[in-house]
Amino acid sequence: MAKDGLTYKERIRAKLFEIQIGRPMTAPVIAPVTKPSEKCRVALVTTGGVHLKNQELFTPKNGDHSFRLIPRNTPKSELTITHGHYDETDVRADVNCLLPMDRLEELVAEGYVDSAAANHISFMGYIPDVGPLVKETAPEAAKILLDDGVDIAVLTPG
Repeated sequence: MAKDGLTYKERIRAKLFEIQIGRPMTAPVIAPVTKPSEKCRVALVTTGGVHLKNQELFTPKNGDHSFRLIPRNTPKSELTITHGHYDETDVRADVNCLLPMDRLEELVAEGYVDSAAANHISFMGYIPDVGPLVKETAPEAAKILLDDGVDIAVLTPG
């Protein structure tokens, strides 16, 4: 391991990130959870390209930095996927393996967490040009979660 504490692969990823968005990669800001889980509001954030059937499709060919809001009580039958950059077989069989909305509702019912967010957030995940994501859509998504009083966001990759 190098003096900076990063592995060779981590240093390569950091350099690629720096090249893509034109600034050095820094460690993500992770806010500590300061209250017990049973008092926390939880949101799900996925990069799996899940969205409502009546929402605009993601554009997988060239990448897409936009996101879709998925209301808390959306039936699984109303969801679909626009991605194409991973094997979607299992997700199409049960979206909970990627966006565990039913499992989160069970945690709410059991009192393990206080509540689920009004909306969960879905990105497509294939984003060759991350600049607009970093500068525009990620902050917009974060504001939606903060405005809803979310304490914990669970990220599920696609």
